[in-house]
This record gives sequence, structure tokens and C-alpha cells, in this order.
Amino acid sequence: MKRLYFLLIASALGAGSLWAQSPTDAHLRGTLLRASDRKAIDMGNALLRRLPDSTLITGAVTDSLGTFTLTAPAGNYLLEFRAFGYQGQHKTITLPATGLDLGEVLLSEETQELRSVEVRGRRPIIIRRADRLVFDAQQISAGAQNALDILKRTPGLSVSDQGISIIGRGKAIVLINDKRVRLSDKALTGLLRSYNQSDIAEVQVLTTPPAKYEAEGNAGVLNIVMKKAQNDYFGGNISADAFLFKGRISPSLSTGLNYKQGRVSASLNLDGSLTNVVGSFDSYRTAPSTQLYSASTSPFEYKARSLNIRGGLDYTINPELTVGFTATYAPQRKLTDRTNETRNYTIRPDGSLDLQRRLPGTASETGHEAYTALNLHLEKTFAKAPGRKISWDADYVGSRTSSDDRFASTGYLANGSPAAGSDFAYKGHKGQRVHSYLTNVDVTLPLGQTILAFGAKGTWSRTDNSNEYFAHTDLGARTDAILFDEHVYALYTDITQPLSAKWNLRGGLRMEYTHTTGKVKGQPDLKTRDYVNLFPTLYLGFTPSERHALSFEGTIRLDRPHFSQLSPYPLYENQYSTLSGKEDLRPTKQGSLSFGYTFDGSLNFQAFANYSWDGITALALLNPQTSAVRYLFDNAETKYNVGLQNSYFFRSLSFLQCYISHQIGYTTSSVAYNGRPLNADKGLSYSASLNGTLFFNRTRTFTGNFYLNYMTPEISGAGRTNSQVYSSVSLNYSLLNGRLRLNAGIENIASPDPRTTLTTEGNTVEVVNMNMHNMLTASLTYTFGAHLQDKQASKNAEAMRSRF
Repeated sequence: MKRLYFLLIASALGAGSLWAQSPTDAHLRGTLLRASDRKAIDMGNALLRRLPDSTLITGAVTDSLGTFTLTAPAGNYLLEFRAFGYQGQHKTITLPATGLDLGEVLLSEETQELRSVEVRGRRPIIIRRADRLVFDAQQISAGAQNALDILKRTPGLSVSDQGISIIGRGKAIVLINDKRVRLSDKALTGLLRSYNQSDIAEVQVLTTPPAKYEAEGNAGVLNIVMKKAQNDYFGGNISADAFLFKGRISPSLSTGLNYKQGRVSASLNLDGSLTNVVGSFDSYRTAPSTQLYSASTSPFEYKARSLNIRGGLDYTINPELTVGFTATYAPQRKLTDRTNETRNYTIRPDGSLDLQRRLPGTASETGHEAYTALNLHLEKTFAKAPGRKISWDADYVGSRTSSDDRFASTGYLANGSPAAGSDFAYKGHKGQRVHSYLTNVDVTLPLGQTILAFGAKGTWSRTDNSNEYFAHTDLGARTDAILFDEHVYALYTDITQPLSAKWNLRGGLRMEYTHTTGKVKGQPDLKTRDYVNLFPTLYLGFTPSERHALSFEGTIRLDRPHFSQLSPYPLYENQYSTLSGKEDLRPTKQGSLSFGYTFDGSLNFQAFANYSWDGITALALLNPQTSAVRYLFDNAETKYNVGLQNSYFFRSLSFLQCYISHQIGYTTSSVAYNGRPLNADKGLSYSASLNGTLFFNRTRTFTGNFYLNYMTPEISGAGRTNSQVYSSVSLNYSLLNGRLRLNAGIENIASPDPRTTLTTEGNTVEVVNMNMHNMLTASLTYTFGAHLQDKQASKNAEAMRSRF
């Protein structure tokens, strides 16, 4: 009956749209909202009936913003509102010739009473699938302004301007609608800031990525699923953000625009920011064998200007074929000024320190960056073979960086007199250009209940790097110029097979061949490596009922060495600190197993075990005689890690929603260099986080958010980090039907400075990076949009007929 009823409505809407073309017609407008939280009601009906016999005259279907427009001659009518899952509403109105705007119309949700028990449907916050955890973005986004805020509220993710990581695993590969976003960390966060929170449907965390995705990266894949664009629509959002730290304001402005008309879909995202911060980077070195201690402090001032421009255009050639193009350009300019003071001491037998030498210095670095990404994609589906799909992507990613560096220091003895031979200075220029070309073909082929996916991918990258020290410096004239090529070719296959109504099996295999060469100006070529690797993946899912879901996952992945880790030429921070790579590094490999269980869409458990070998880590090789540190990348670490993670969404109280998570793990790590053991460590680690939202009114337009995260010391490569505490609070207010959202808060409340202690054969280096304590933040977001044609009722009727 409901289907028949809506077919009759659709027919009436079609007739009404023809009748509505009279020049004496008036417009009736309004917005249909859910009474409990003032959320828009999509696909609701506004029906205009004649008095007194209630004959249907015309009607409209609300869009995703809940808005509707009716057109009819002036007069008295009966107006009816209906929507699935809501209580209907009727009212008598007088429609004047000048038109009428009803404003907001609130509908209450229907409840079904069965034996005095009220039953309401609610979508689970967490859904466990065979290879991923799926989070409902709208339920976790209370108080969020944009997509970046949503990811900050997503369980298990760590989000900052340095990138997006999966806690306990590392940096994630980021996809938007299953397409990889190839951007620098700064450009990526700028792009996500330009997406409005209402545009995001799901956040999918793939801790064990399928064979389709690159085997690189131990962290996994993060897929952001956008809501389907409305047809015949233009809209977007504009957002202004700022943070205040030590009297310095760092503002940013972003906007996202979306257009869809017929076969054409287009988007434009803009983000610009100014950064002005102060901080410090300190290091402390201890060499017990020679009784030497050194302390180096480096307060700095950092200023930057960045811009991120991204545009996309998709064209539907026919219902089965779509072609699209996206382009991104992200330039940045930055300036760092720092002062440096190094003090060298001898350690007395009683443990006290005796100052031997003081080396004050100054340094500056002026840098320019430009990042470009282009993508052309084609997707073909088959109406006669549902589920069959072929997609092709071609990408270009390019970056250009340059910097001019200066450093100068003077040495003084403890009595203040000059220390002969201690002065040190350099002026240098670093430049790098990277060009990468990528293409891949992916095929999905349903074979009954079996789904077969396979594809191929090729990547060609060239890095042209130069590092020049000028003749008038203490280092002498030197130019290190390296041309580095990396080619990666991959084939994969992936099979999904339901074993029964409750069991699901998925397996895949990816093969990658990597070829690298390095040419050095005036020197022998680098001794790089070629290698072939196989990467199996396996998933087994079991869903005994709607409330229970279990999964077992296993895979092998790798981390390829970056160019900066392969260059053997030193980079100088000062005369006591240099960084260099190793030309024949092997990729880090990791095998992992995990078992997961999700209950009732809110309670989640995950047990995991990881083993990594040939781990690339930065060794702190300390010269006990001079206290100078050489940081050297090498395949030096072997690590085991097992643990258990538990998380729970609490939403039993109407005024509170919070996510609670904690994880315990046990790690053993051993580091060796040239066959010589340097360091071994093992121990337990624990982390806990609380991310909550308080609702201060019934409509949930005024909320407060709080976040607290605690981590005990963790083993990291050749060293350990200290305990960490991160905390923030914010207030959020939305008005104008949620179109305008305001936010203000404080971050890093009483958070200690991050510390890492590296130990090599008993010699230690402690590095301290200052945190930005009590940083004030504020943001404002306004969302706008409208349909492109005036005859809203006619367009909604057409959309409704197409759905039926």
C-alpha cells in the first residue's frame, strides 16, 4: 500500500508541475526537520490539498537539506507533511499571491509500542566488516566543523599537521571515495579542513588493507566516504580558523564548493594559512665511558605561508561510463630563525658537572615548497552484469623544494676566553625536484556468489637532489648531487567468497617488483637494490547475529626506504649533530595477525601480534671523545609486538556521548649495527583515551567536547619515548538550522614536552621537542547551497519518479 500511495503521489506531482505554470501562481517554501535534534528530513513529502474535499493538488519531495518549494494559485488549502518513520502533520493555510515561507516545520519520530516497550531504530556507530571497521561519521561528529575534526574524533586515529596515523601503527594511506589522495601532510590537512562535516558519510579504517592497495606502509588505509552529491545543486561551505599561542595568532581560511547539474559534477577546494609560532628543540648527550656530558638548547621562531588549491570535474558520458579529472597545487614558504647554545661538561666522580666549553650560535633557514598532483580516472560499469566494473587511473605527482641555510657559532672556555679551534660556520643551499608517474587498472568481476578482483599498477619516480656548501664556510666548497630513480611494478588478485550465511572468506596476493638506481655527480653510482616481494592477505569473518561480528586477519607489508634515507651525504644541524643515510638500505618488512570482535555496534575488541625485521631506524652514533652525534639510517631493528585493544561507545544518557579506548601491549626490540649489538629493550606499554561530547540543550545545538589521551613510555627504534598526556576542551554552537557553526577551545592543557631517549652501547642522547601548551583555538563555519532551478516541485517529482 505504501508503494502504491507514493506512486499516486508521484503521478500527482507530475500533473501538478504542469498545472503550476500559471503566471498567477504563488510559491510556498519551508524546511522539514526532525524535532529531536533539528536534523534535515530527506525524501519527506509536502502535499497541498484542496478544501474541503482534500483532493491532492500538488506536492514536493524534500532534498537532503529538508527544503521544499510548492507552486499553486493563491487561496486556502490543507497542507500535509509525511515522511517514513515520522508522525504526519496537517494544517490549514492561506497562500497569498506574494507567496509564503513557513520556515522550519518539525516532525516527531514514530515509535512502535510492543507490550509496553518502546522500540526505536538506531544505526550502529561501529560496523565490523571482513577487512575494515566502519564508523558512522554523523554520529561521531557532534561539534565537528569539518572533515579534519571528524577524523580527530574517530577512534584509533591520531591527527595533526604532520599527518594522519593509526595509533600504535604509524602513518596511514588516505583515500577519499576509494581513491588515494597523493598530497603532502600539510596539503592533506588543508584539504580535509575545506570539507564540511555534513559532507562525510563514513570513515573506514582498514588495519589490514586488501591486496588491491599498495603493500607500502605498516599502518593501514583510511578511506573517507563522501555523501552522494545532490543533482541540480550548487553549494558548499566557508570556514575560518585560528589558534593563539604565546601572543601569536596563526589563522587559516578555507572553502569547499560543489556543483552538480545533469551529467556534470565539479568541486573546488581552497585553503590558505599563516603560521607564526615559537618553540624549542633541545638535546642532551651522555657518554659514561669518557665522563662527558653535553647540553644543546635551540629556541626557534617559525613562520610559514601556505596555500592549497584542488579542483575536480566528473562527466557522465552515459549511465555506464564516467570520466573525471582532479588537480591540486599546494605552494608553501617558510622561515625559521633559531639560536643555539651547546655546553660541554665533564662528569665529576660525585656526579656533578664541570663546564668546559660554551658554544653559542645562530641559524636561519628560508625554504620554498610547491606540490602538484594530477589525476585522470575512468570508470566503466555494465548494466547487464551488476557488480562488474573496470576502472583506470593515471596520476602525476611532483614536488619542488629549496632552502637556504646559515649557521655560525663561536667557542668560549669556562672562564669566558675564546676557545681556539671551536668556531664553526656554514652556508648552504638544498634543492630537490621529484617527478612521479603512476597508472593502474582495476577489474571487479562477480562470478555467482564469488567476487573476483584483479589489477596491475606501475609507478615511475625520479628524485633530483642537490646539497651545496659554499666555499667560504668551515666545511669548504662541496656539492652533493644525486639523481635517484625508483620503478615499482605490481600485480594483484583478490577473491571474496561467502562460505555460508554467517561466514565470509576473503584472500588476496600482491606481487611487487622494485627497481632503484642512484647516480652521483663525480662519484660512483649508489649501490642500490632491486627486489621482488609477495604480499598475501587473508580475512575470515563470522557474523552469528546482528549484534555480534568477529574477524581474523593476516598480512605481510613493507616500508620502502625514502630517498633521504638512502643519501650517504651528511646534513649538518651544527658541528655536533649530523644526519646521513645509507645507499643500500633494504625495505622494512612486517607480518601481522589480528583478531577482532564487535558487539552491538558500540563495543570493540582487537588482539594483535606483529613481527618486523630489517627495520629502518635512525641510530644515534655518539663519539665519546667529542660528544658529537651522527644520526645514521640503517636496517638495524628487529621488533616483536603483541597487544589487546578495547573501545566502547557510551551513549546511554541523553546529554552525554563519549568514546572510551585503551590498549596494552608488550614490545621487544633489538638494534644491531655492522653485526654489533647496540641496544636491546623490552617492556609493557599502556594507552587510554576519552573523547566525549556533552549536549547542553535538547536540540543539541550547544555542545561541549573534551579529549584526554595518556600513553606510558613506549619503545621506539633504538630508544624510548616518555609518558605523554594530551588534552583539550571546546565549546560548539550551531544556529541558522545548523548552517552556521561556532567553536572555541583550548588544546594541550598541562601536556608535557615530548621526549625521546636513544641508547647506543650505554651512551645516551635525549631529545626534547617543546609542546605548544594551552593553545587557544577558534573556528567559524558557514554552509550554503541552493538548487539551480526555480521549479523545485517539478524537479523533486522527477527525482522521485526516477527512484520508483
